[in-house]
Amino acid sequence: MTHENGATVSNLWRGRPSDSGTREVHVDVPRTRDAEFTAFVWDSGPYLHRTAYLLCGDPHRAEELVQSTFERVYRTWAKVKPDTQRAYARRILVNLRIDSWRHGHRESFPGDEKIPVATTSDHAGQVVLRDELIRGLAQLSTTQRRVVVLRHLLDLPEAEVARELGLAVGTVKAANSRGLARLRDLLRAGTEAIEPVAFDEQAVLDRSRAALRRRRVAQVVGAACLVLLIALGVVTRGPVPLPGVGPVVLPGGQLVAPLFDAGRVESVRPDPTPAGNTPVACPEQVPDPTPALLRQPGEDLDLLDDALVVDAADARPLTCYDVDLEEVTRGSFDETGLPVTEDGGPMPEPGGLSSTGEVWLADNAQLYDNSDSTQDAFIRTSLSEDGEPTVSVPVSEYQGVTMFPVGLAVAGDRVAWGEYAAAETSPRITLLRTVEVGGEPQTIAELDDDLRDVVLSQEHAVWTAGPFDDRHLFAKPVSGTGSVLEFDGRITALGGDASTAVAAVVEPGPGGSTSTSVRLFDNLAGGDTDGVTVAQVDDEDWASLQITNVAVTADVVAWVAIGPNADDLATLYVFDRRGNADSIVHLTDRVVEDLRASGGLITWNSTDTAGDPAVSSYLYRATPSASGYDGPDLARFPGESVTAGLAGNRTAWLENQGQRQWLVEGTVAPTLERD
Repeated sequence: MTHENGATVSNLWRGRPSDSGTREVHVDVPRTRDAEFTAFVWDSGPYLHRTAYLLCGDPHRAEELVQSTFERVYRTWAKVKPDTQRAYARRILVNLRIDSWRHGHRESFPGDEKIPVATTSDHAGQVVLRDELIRGLAQLSTTQRRVVVLRHLLDLPEAEVARELGLAVGTVKAANSRGLARLRDLLRAGTEAIEPVAFDEQAVLDRSRAALRRRRVAQVVGAACLVLLIALGVVTRGPVPLPGVGPVVLPGGQLVAPLFDAGRVESVRPDPTPAGNTPVACPEQVPDPTPALLRQPGEDLDLLDDALVVDAADARPLTCYDVDLEEVTRGSFDETGLPVTEDGGPMPEPGGLSSTGEVWLADNAQLYDNSDSTQDAFIRTSLSEDGEPTVSVPVSEYQGVTMFPVGLAVAGDRVAWGEYAAAETSPRITLLRTVEVGGEPQTIAELDDDLRDVVLSQEHAVWTAGPFDDRHLFAKPVSGTGSVLEFDGRITALGGDASTAVAAVVEPGPGGSTSTSVRLFDNLAGGDTDGVTVAQVDDEDWASLQITNVAVTADVVAWVAIGPNADDLATLYVFDRRGNADSIVHLTDRVVEDLRASGGLITWNSTDTAGDPAVSSYLYRATPSASGYDGPDLARFPGESVTAGLAGNRTAWLENQGQRQWLVEGTVAPTLERD
């Protein structure tokens, strides 16, 4: 008999022995918490170190990150579900890296001449390939590096990468595409090989125990100080005379006094006003419009001949003349770095905003429940006044495993989303589903390819599927009946509103050339797969032009274009469908996501790829009818790390500040009234 600790006892057999003589009996003895943790350290230490090294580019800092990760994991080891320990630790490691990057601001990576190159006489091809990869990753922006490492080196789905980094799926897609393109230009020979690292599991356990003891001592001391403060408040509720100072009200008295004065527990609840988030500016007069610039030669690409030009750097602050605030949802980041509300539920995001007042979100209960029993996931609306969602649809199971929700497309009181099969299933599939408030969920289609983008238009769901660099367009009625429409051409961007879908389509031309067009599809019910071309750019106009985002309303068609060079910034083009008020916006970065339009209003989020982690969001009044002026007007949402959304006459934005977070909702004035 062989025990886990190495002890062996043979020939434990009562009665007549078998023909083979001796019989061996194996007894399973449950391992202790520390034994399980040390086994996990031994098994996952090298994996986590490789991940940390690829994220930070320094082997010593990588070891510190892994040790801090082990301490966090040990603290909550009893709550970690079986078979998820590695993913749980990886999420903590990535969040720790993000925190260190936020607090440390910008940091420099060692130059090529300072990176020691390990000599080897074997596996030369693998070493060269690995060296080139490390050099390229070290020169990517921080967001691109994290996305490329998690998406390709750790083989995580885009949706899981988005959740681990706290980004939208669109940001992950854009950063992944730009990062891979950047790597093609940056890969060079010669850099440091990642040497395997062996962790002393007993030493890691000892340090984790010491960290846990320090944390518990700090908690006990803090609780004792709080009890002492309350006791002092009870004893010294009134002013206390101090020699040479006079009567002084001690902090404890100020804390306890409301309990006695108001006589109700409600008096000590948090202030319901939205204190903490950045306030919306409210000047005495309506702000002046964004100044117009001279258009540079060729920047309209012969598409918008008389367009006005504005610069995002000239955007004015959002004011109370633009938006009327309605509600603020407070939140924070939990110990794993996930954004949660004050009641511990998932923080709604602006992308799930609906024009009917709902905010849809994917609620993965496994990430927020410590019961060790649930693996549920739901597509639901934000909580109503009674604390319950209006709609809550469980995510499907496939081969006995809960699928992973990806993407949300909201139109009115209907939502569509994808469900991606878990990695351990085969074959992996994706379901496209939809539900309407007050209705039953429907499965629209079952896909063999990855689901990329989804929009709702008319009575159809429109989506792209396939490899990221070879996406194709499909549509099907939301009822699930009828056949799937398939469109020609490769798709680089997709958008839509209640009546029309819009897509950026790339098609081959003569002599190996290509053309990129912005097309409207407003007759899906009639089976029209050709659409109407609004704008078209050929190779000779701008080589390798990429349209990354599109949006459409009855008033405007908008698209974002990026040039072929790594330092080319994005440009927003707006076509006025009702008049001749076309416009162009020069943006300050390359990564643009979540372009949305409603009437003559447009919002989008921009991420500075030069190293600034903040996300800037804009409200653009693109037409005179929306700006109240004879030209467009551009405003920037308030606060740090903002992501914004727009639906109907409603807007919402998400603001981060340290460990705090707020979701701010309000209504947008359809026209900025000017004197």
